[in-house]
Amino acid sequence: MHNADFEIPNKERLARMFALLGLTGIAVALSLGNFTLLAVIIVLPVLLIAALYVIQYPVILFFTFFTWNYFIMGIGRYIPLEGSSVSMDILLVSTLILIVIHGALTQDIQWKYAFNILTGVTFLWMIYCLLEIMNPTGMLKAWILSRSLIFNGLIISIITSLLITRYRQIDTIITLYAFFTLLAIIKVLMQRHVGFDSFELRWLNGGGALTHLIHSGTRYFSFFTDAGNFGSNMGCSAVIFGILTFSAARKGRAVYYGILSVLSLYAMFLSGTRGAMIVPLGGVALYVLISKNYKAIVGGSILLTAVYSFFVFTYIGESNSLIRRMRSSFRPTKDGSFNVRRENQKKLAAYLKNRPFGEGLGLSGGENRKMSVRFTTQIPHDSWYVKIWVETGIVGLILYLAGLIAVVIKCARIIMFKIKNKRLKGIFSALLCGIFGMMLSSYGNAIWGQFPTMIIAYVFLSLILKGAYFDKQIETQKRLV
Repeated sequence: MHNADFEIPNKERLARMFALLGLTGIAVALSLGNFTLLAVIIVLPVLLIAALYVIQYPVILFFTFFTWNYFIMGIGRYIPLEGSSVSMDILLVSTLILIVIHGALTQDIQWKYAFNILTGVTFLWMIYCLLEIMNPTGMLKAWILSRSLIFNGLIISIITSLLITRYRQIDTIITLYAFFTLLAIIKVLMQRHVGFDSFELRWLNGGGALTHLIHSGTRYFSFFTDAGNFGSNMGCSAVIFGILTFSAARKGRAVYYGILSVLSLYAMFLSGTRGAMIVPLGGVALYVLISKNYKAIVGGSILLTAVYSFFVFTYIGESNSLIRRMRSSFRPTKDGSFNVRRENQKKLAAYLKNRPFGEGLGLSGGENRKMSVRFTTQIPHDSWYVKIWVETGIVGLILYLAGLIAVVIKCARIIMFKIKNKRLKGIFSALLCGIFGMMLSSYGNAIWGQFPTMIIAYVFLSLILKGAYFDKQIETQKRLV
């Protein structure tokens, strides 16, 4: 898609017409003393011009929702945002509609890229979830409020596949992601060394303290939904920027990524999320498998062995609360909360034995008790995959996991065998390994469907699936130079 080749017809004439109408309207509003009308007249032309540019460059909305997704929950602590997820739904659907309008006007949308294994898997999942409306134990209201679980994966993968058409846009996405990560780290360091602000204290006093101010120490959360979500995302960032350190085009960028990786790992420890430990470990393990690089295989294997041995076979650093808390994740049978989770899963297994399609969307965990007080809403699921299992049954869980595994395998094959450019291979390896780590972490934390995890994951997976296209684009540009 070449958005720059498309120009809105008579754009200058339209701008002059809007300016003339606006000036006339302002004069009328001032003469009438109607300041509400004055405000509308001033804002409306700006909105119309913005709409024209967005139709011309719909990728603007992509970067808008990618940014909004990262900060939506943090902003909600400071500014009341009723139905914050609705704003994201509006952005996603608006972007999809604008892509259709843009394509009709320009005929330059390459629709074939909307068809890949990820859109296929998410389409099948959407159909299955739509059929869940017939679940006899389900509730319509809970089903409606689960719309992000039903539709967002498909919409995000389609939008990304169609709008991100240039290699430079990938660089922009990574630059934004690095900046967002840095802001998240700065915020958690402020919480650690300065203290929580009044809005964060209000959130803690409203119930957050039960899981964040605990006997083993404070679990910091930055501007994320909670410490579990924050810790897993920081683990993902540590993996991504750690790998990017070795594939950066410039030395300065490599140093920047290296520092970000170390700080992200420290931030992960500050979250106190023991399940987040699997993110860097799983990410490095996958990198060892897909790198096809002798040094990476040896170095990664040594690193994994060293980390595992440090936490399992030694008590080094046990006096440090951060290390002590993370070490407990390597000894789960001695951890009380882990044993409670296992008992809860046994109870749920017995209840779901004769419910192969689950209890119904939106009917799991204590957070959904407001929907209906029943067995499944009185037992915490403590896991994204347990949530999927409870709400959609063993059939839904198998479909969901099989789809994710198939996508990861496809992405790995593309990186290993389809991409020739070393830097691009490094970028996509980093993205896949980070996301794979968060997929593993989602067993211990219900993070996959939260902001910003889900959108980041589906955007990155969509980019990787388009890897051969970007690789060919780079090679073509090289030949033209």
